[in-house]
Amino acid sequence: MDFTDPEYKNNSKIPKNKQPNIDLPPPSIPIKGEVDEEKIVDTEPKPSEPKKPESFKLYKKESSANDSLDRLEENQNNEYETFEFRADPKEYFKIWIVNVALTILTLGIYSAWAKVRTNRYLYASTYLHGSNFEYNADPKRILIGRLIVVGLYGGFYITSNILGLKTLSLILMGIFLIILPWLIRQAIRFRLKSASYRNIRFRYFGELKSFYKFFILSAIILAGPYFVLLGVVIFFGNYNSVIMVSGILMAIYMVIASFVIYPIIYKKYQELIINNSFFGIDKFEFNASNKSIMWIFFKVILWFIVASVLIGIGVSIINVGMLTPGNNSILKEYPYLMPYFILGLTTIVYILILGFMKGVSDGYISNFVRNHTTLEEAKLKGTIKPAKLGWISFTNILLLLLSLGLLYPWTKIRYLKHKIENTHFACDNYDKFVADATDDISTYGEEAMDFFDIDIGV
Repeated sequence: MDFTDPEYKNNSKIPKNKQPNIDLPPPSIPIKGEVDEEKIVDTEPKPSEPKKPESFKLYKKESSANDSLDRLEENQNNEYETFEFRADPKEYFKIWIVNVALTILTLGIYSAWAKVRTNRYLYASTYLHGSNFEYNADPKRILIGRLIVVGLYGGFYITSNILGLKTLSLILMGIFLIILPWLIRQAIRFRLKSASYRNIRFRYFGELKSFYKFFILSAIILAGPYFVLLGVVIFFGNYNSVIMVSGILMAIYMVIASFVIYPIIYKKYQELIINNSFFGIDKFEFNASNKSIMWIFFKVILWFIVASVLIGIGVSIINVGMLTPGNNSILKEYPYLMPYFILGLTTIVYILILGFMKGVSDGYISNFVRNHTTLEEAKLKGTIKPAKLGWISFTNILLLLLSLGLLYPWTKIRYLKHKIENTHFACDNYDKFVADATDDISTYGEEAMDFFDIDIGV
C-alpha cells in the first residue's frame, strides 16, 4: 500500500488497526513527496486574524459610529510624527535668481513658470513618514488666472483714471465682484489638485453656491452697519450731535467686529475650505468652537497693541534724543530734514511691526487650524511658537532691507522651516491611504470643470 497516496494523507481516515507503523524522519529532514508532520498532527483550529478596518467611501462611510469612535480613541494614543523640511537656501537661491531674471526679461509672463518651479522645489523638500510632497501644477493655468485679474484691474484703472468713464469702470468692478467667489473657488480647487503625497492627490469638492452664500452674508454683516450709520447721518442731517453719536456707535461696532464677528467669519471660511477637502477619498474635517477662535484673535490683537506701544515709545525716545541740547546731529544743523527723518523712521518701524505681527498671527492661527483638523481619525498638531515666529519675521524684514532683497531665499526657507517642522501628524497606518484612496474619482463633469481651474494667488 502506498501511504503517500493522497487518499491517506490524513491519518484520521485510516483505521487504527490498519495504521502503518513507520518511523518518520525528523522534521528537520524533509522528504520529497512526504506530507509535513505538523499539518497531520495539529488539527486544532487557529485563532482567526483580526479583520482590517473597512475602507471609507467618498461621501459614505461603511463603518458604524462606534467603530469610528473606537479608532479615534486608539489613534489618540499614537505618537505624532513631525514634518521635515530639507530645503537648502543655496539651492533655492539659484532657482530664485533665475526666476527673477526671466520674469523681468519676459515682462512678467514667466512668473507663472517661476511659481511652479519654486513650489516644486519647496514641496519636494517637505517630508512626512519618509515620503515627500509633490507639486504638479500647469503654469498655463496660473498665467490665465493672473491675466484675468490683471485685465480686470487694468480695465478698471484705464476707464476710471485715464478715460474718465466712471460708468464703465463701475460695470467692470461689478463684474469682478460677481465672479470673485467663483475665481476663489477655482483657485482653491487648482491649488489642492496640484498637490500630492505618495502619488495620491488632494481634492476639493466645495459647492459654488456655498461660496456665494458665504461671501454675500459676510459682506452684509461687515458692511451693513456702515451703510446704516451713513444713512442715519444723511437722513437726520450733518449735525455735530448726529456725527458724534454715529462715530461712537461705529467705534463700538469695530470693537465687536474685531473680537467677535471677524473671528467667526474666519472660522466659517476655514470650515468651507477644510471640510470640503479630501486626500484621495479620505476627508479632512475642521471642528472648532467660536469661543476658541475668538480667544486666538484676542491674543493677536493684544500682541499688536503691546508691540505698537513699545515701539512707539522707542521711536519717541529717538526723536527726542536727536533734538536734545548738546547733540550735534545733522538734524539740528538742518532742521528742515526732521520731517523726512521722522517719516522715514516711522515707515520703517511700521513695516517692522507688521512683519512681527505677521509671524505672531500666523503662528497662533496655524496652530489653531492644525489642532482642530483631522484626516478621518488621523490628527494634525501645531506647536509653532508665535513669539519666535514673529521674531523670525521681524529679523527677516531687517535682513531684506539691509541686503536690498538679496537674502529673500534665505529668509523664506528660515520662516517655512520653523512652521513646517513644528507641524505633526498622528496616523496609525499610512498605507491605508495608499490602499483605499484612488485617483479615479473624477466624473466627466469634473473633468470639464478642470478646464476652468486657475490660480489667482489666494
